[in-house]
Amino acid sequence: MCRIYPTKRCGEAAELCFYGGWGVSAAESLRVSAPSSVPRPDHVAESAVRSGPPRALPTAGPRRMALVGLPEEGEALASWVDRLAADHMVPPGMIGQALGLQARTTIGAEFHPVFYGIVPTLITLAHIRQATGIRPAAVQAMHLSRYAGTALDLSGIDLADERSVNAINRQGWALLFASRACPPCLAESGGVWQLAWRLGAVAVCPVHRVRLVEIWPRCGIRLRQGLRSRSRGLSKRFRTDPVLCGNFHAGTRCPQDIRDLPAELLPPQLATWQSRILKVADGDTPRIGGQAVSGWEWFTALSSLAAVIRFAAPLCPLVDTLAVPESARRELATATSRRSAGGFASALRTMPPSVELTLAVLAAVEPVLSATSPDAVAEAMEPWAKAAVARRRKVKHNPLRNLPLPGPLSRAYEQAIPPLSRVAGAARTVTVPAVLSLDHIPQLLDEGDYTDLVERHLPGTAPASGRRLAALALARLAGADSWAAAARALEMDAHRAARVADVVVRRITDTGTFWQAIAQAGARLLRRGAVDYARRRRVLAHLHEIPHPVLFAAYRPLGLPVTPRRQRSAAIWVWTTLTGGDARDAPAYAADSHANTESVAENWRRFRTRLPPSVADALTAYGTDLLTRHPHQGADL
Repeated sequence: MCRIYPTKRCGEAAELCFYGGWGVSAAESLRVSAPSSVPRPDHVAESAVRSGPPRALPTAGPRRMALVGLPEEGEALASWVDRLAADHMVPPGMIGQALGLQARTTIGAEFHPVFYGIVPTLITLAHIRQATGIRPAAVQAMHLSRYAGTALDLSGIDLADERSVNAINRQGWALLFASRACPPCLAESGGVWQLAWRLGAVAVCPVHRVRLVEIWPRCGIRLRQGLRSRSRGLSKRFRTDPVLCGNFHAGTRCPQDIRDLPAELLPPQLATWQSRILKVADGDTPRIGGQAVSGWEWFTALSSLAAVIRFAAPLCPLVDTLAVPESARRELATATSRRSAGGFASALRTMPPSVELTLAVLAAVEPVLSATSPDAVAEAMEPWAKAAVARRRKVKHNPLRNLPLPGPLSRAYEQAIPPLSRVAGAARTVTVPAVLSLDHIPQLLDEGDYTDLVERHLPGTAPASGRRLAALALARLAGADSWAAAARALEMDAHRAARVADVVVRRITDTGTFWQAIAQAGARLLRRGAVDYARRRRVLAHLHEIPHPVLFAAYRPLGLPVTPRRQRSAAIWVWTTLTGGDARDAPAYAADSHANTESVAENWRRFRTRLPPSVADALTAYGTDLLTRHPHQGADL
């Protein structure tokens, strides 16, 4: 007989069929289920996922399954599949096939779903609903993509190429092909594995206040990974018990019951902090120093702070005060000196490679990210920041260069560390113009402002180099945390910017008055009215020459001809005048592939020094008209 059981999870009635009393086994019910009346959606036209040679798509959708256990709240997809397999008394690979998971078309003893538990493909979503009646939203909640935009950045995944997950696996804070586990949770739930256990920032069970288990010493492999060297697909030969380790080691399956593993009790404040991290991952609005930030900014701050702490730990006395087990404190103090523990040989911003190190890092970042004011953030960061500077000087290497820190954290970090140089350090004593934006700073400071305010502080410096340094200095005052970051913000040639920052900076005689002059130059920019130089550079990025009719109308009254070289030089003039940039960075400067650099420079010099005022007015009008008519809108020109 067939019965219809309404379920709140599915949002519709799910058909659970029992055939002729006990004469049909659960495994046979997978085969005798009636054909589905739900057609495969025509809009699901996803290309086959590639991992080597091209593979074909399934030709038909799955049949309706007779017995379907609903996923529990927060359960991972792999856990749900394993429990379905246990209920049906079949290997998990057969359940994967019955659900219609999109998979590699390989023949063998394993079934390999693509992006399994990471990102659901359209075909997987459609087939699971067809086979079980479960809505796509419930299926998506069992994948790591649930945390995309908060705890994880999965933007690099290409559903047309399975290999695109490799970068996420190396750099993201997640276990893509394995999991941690809480033994008491598995004992109470009967084998439900939480999706959150696969996040790299989760090392504590907030319910039972115990440390999560990641590697069982008997096999030495992460739980649910399958094999030591790689992840294993879903077996079509061996059944899986959701509460057993099940990894393959030395030719056998590990029989360890995870529920029997010892559970180490942790301090209540660590469990509370872990609960807060999980809420932010699920979409709660976090704050740093009292300022609201996005979930992604908050987790970026966490990973960046973790890098600072891991680098500074060998020289920071706060390590001994962390409320974590002794093994975790020892791991944090020694990890950066060992290649296998994620030291200098790997990026410090990657996920800590062990539960012990994760525990120590989480305990260390808690006072900083929980601080309620900018001053409290700076106070909590100060010991770690100073230890990081001391470590950098000791090892003569700075792996924290260009570390991304959200605004409140960046300011606190700069306050906590001593000045890295006499010039950059003096910038902290200057009052910054309140509304100075990086987009409103030209690549070269205005010639008049440079002559009036800055030139005297840079003796023996060519005006072009001095104006470039002044623009970089303005960007530092506007928020750039290094000369290199200032150059990137102004879209400046990296080589020229580095040379100016290295050579010209040494000529500054009085750093205090230099920065005061830069601040005055910024105030002048604001008084003239904000100009969006970044937008102007985008609009004029393809201005390689001025159209012949425009120049002809300007030069004809003067009796002068219009040549291709003059058209390109006029384009350089428009670009430099409107963007405040260096002529050598203008698109038209390198447009003439038949001329060498010296001839282009000489033609530009002659054009610039001999330009009639009437032609200059005509070119200015033409460039302004281009900005006005361009579809890219901005707050100003």
